[in-house]
Amino acid sequence: MADFEGNNRETLEDDFCLLEDSDLEGDVDERFYELPILSPKAKAKIPVDYNKALKYVDRKEAGLEDVLRDHALHLLPAKTLFRFKTVSRRWDQWISSPLFAHRQTTYFKNVSGLFCQVADHSPSFISFSQDAYGMPDPSLSFLPEPVKVRSSCNGLVCCQGIEEDTYYICSPVTKEWKKLPRPNLYHGAKAAVVLAFEPYLLNFNESYELVCAVTFSDYPVVYFEIYSSRSSSWRVSDTICYELDGSGLHDGGYYMKGVVHWESSSGVILAFGLRDEQYGFLSLPANDEGYGNGALAMKHGELCYIQPRYQDNVCTINIHGNMDMSLKSVINLPYDAGSTFGVCRALGFINGDILILGLGTMVISYRVKEQKVELISQHEAGACTRYIPYVNSLVSVRHPLIRDRGLIV
Repeated sequence: MADFEGNNRETLEDDFCLLEDSDLEGDVDERFYELPILSPKAKAKIPVDYNKALKYVDRKEAGLEDVLRDHALHLLPAKTLFRFKTVSRRWDQWISSPLFAHRQTTYFKNVSGLFCQVADHSPSFISFSQDAYGMPDPSLSFLPEPVKVRSSCNGLVCCQGIEEDTYYICSPVTKEWKKLPRPNLYHGAKAAVVLAFEPYLLNFNESYELVCAVTFSDYPVVYFEIYSSRSSSWRVSDTICYELDGSGLHDGGYYMKGVVHWESSSGVILAFGLRDEQYGFLSLPANDEGYGNGALAMKHGELCYIQPRYQDNVCTINIHGNMDMSLKSVINLPYDAGSTFGVCRALGFINGDILILGLGTMVISYRVKEQKVELISQHEAGACTRYIPYVNSLVSVRHPLIRDRGLIV
């Protein structure tokens, strides 16, 4: 290996030389000094046609269409992009390209709305902007059976069949779906399952993982079973949690930066790292009203816990953060939410400072800086209503270089 590296180094030194100041005398374009200092020996002098090329680049003006294609389209949500496909045949080809879909999935990560599901009813979608965010079939009826939405991450959605507890991974925008094999352990209808998906620009294989904290009623342990799209199989991690009574884990969870988090009724957050497959605990803030109305979320890139608190029928929102989940800020709602609208549920943050809350049958947004409340939706809801945040992306369930977007069974 040392000889090989030495030979390579000698070859590079033979093929390249450093340009001396004397080589640069004469009429030289000043922009040359912005170039790398390595130059082939055979062309140590500046080629005549190189300066002409620079002048040509300076004079060339990129068209508006090219600027939009290269710098703007991939930052837009899926519903808006589908509308833009009608602009021209070229735009349709750009937006329909699998490589563009992969790029848009990588860059567009704004929470666009909430999947809402009441008891055993079909899911529906609450859009944060009807003009910008949406999908062709919010009820997910393209799946082979009625389902419950269990988790969502960067445009992919994990559903569980009502009849046989089968897991499905789907893209609501493209209607692609994949049926997962049965896990090795019994998960049940209320499994604590979380979807983990981090798209990267140079990783064209949209790989994801589904993590389930498996508990047993007779044993105070938690097993971690992981499905990987790379291997298309389940495996049980060697890591076992003995410190937590698994019966108190909530069936929902939260994924962020390689770590899956589950809230528990025993006053702690169970955290499981996907890279090293180790677990740890974060303390939940004390809650006299009991756990269940708070939510884990990301605020300005950091994990936080949103906790509604009541006093004299007035609701305040406490934001906890850091590793000790200490109190970071308090948000006072500008009206009597507790007595007027019923139970207040934290649903998450979007764009850093917009708080999403469930107030009885209403879903509202509260802009913290402007102290402004906006009604997003009013619908039938109850204590068992599930809200799952969703990102309106063009993500493909199969490899983006495969153009056939038919169903996957």
